[in-house]
Amino acid sequence: MSIEEKKIQEPDVLQYTNYRVYLRDYYEYKKKTSKAFSLRYFAEKSGISSHAHLKLTMDGSRNITNVTINKLIRGIGLENRRAAYFENLVFFNQATSDIDKKLYYAQLLKVSSRSRLHKMDKAQFRLFREWHHSVILEMVALKDFSTNPNWVSKRLRGLVSPAQVEDSFKLLLELGLLVKTANGYAQRDPLITTDDEVQDMMVKQYHCQMLRLGSEMLTSLPAPERDFSGITFGIKREKFADLKKHIQLMRKELLDFSAKPGESEDVVQVNIQLFPLTRGL
Repeated sequence: MSIEEKKIQEPDVLQYTNYRVYLRDYYEYKKKTSKAFSLRYFAEKSGISSHAHLKLTMDGSRNITNVTINKLIRGIGLENRRAAYFENLVFFNQATSDIDKKLYYAQLLKVSSRSRLHKMDKAQFRLFREWHHSVILEMVALKDFSTNPNWVSKRLRGLVSPAQVEDSFKLLLELGLLVKTANGYAQRDPLITTDDEVQDMMVKQYHCQMLRLGSEMLTSLPAPERDFSGITFGIKREKFADLKKHIQLMRKELLDFSAKPGESEDVVQVNIQLFPLTRGL
């Protein structure tokens, strides 16, 4: 093995959130460190009859079964927690329902405290799972903002306890979203990073929370303090993508109403939903 090859480190499955990416990286690593290694050899070593099937799996065109999972685990040489992590990662990536995704995601976190998912979950994902952190982050820019947890709790209509407020301050500081100042806190550019594979699940959780919160506000707030409306209409399927772009543009335009830090008086939430009510045949 050359000096250059010695510098190449074997991919660690614990640092991946997508098993297909891991397989591709492992394959490329083996090709660089072993001249005899090929896709056909990889498949044969794993006991997989078709190397073409393996290629389709790595490219995202085909899923794998429990039998193939075990074959790949043996072929790669994964053991103990890494074997368990790979197995649950496949289930997580291939899950078609949010319930299953949450189940396998929880299993991934249990497998190893050294995994990338575990490190990300420690703080960052709480921002998605618990709606009040993003609201408190925006409240810091209110012109009459107080760092008193009781004050924040009251401004949030008691939906968040003072203890939760204190915990939120700690989290936002840990994530670098807030910094301490002589007068309390100040917002800072976010340093949140999430992988596409897990981001979709977390963002869905956030939107579900906001939808539930919106449902509560519909009945608890007087009409002058809220605006709920909807529209149902027919559309050509070819125009659906254009409608999505129009909504995305409108969402950006709404930010023109945001006040400068220290000038805002309230924090608002605007929910915009677009989804088909009929299924194409």
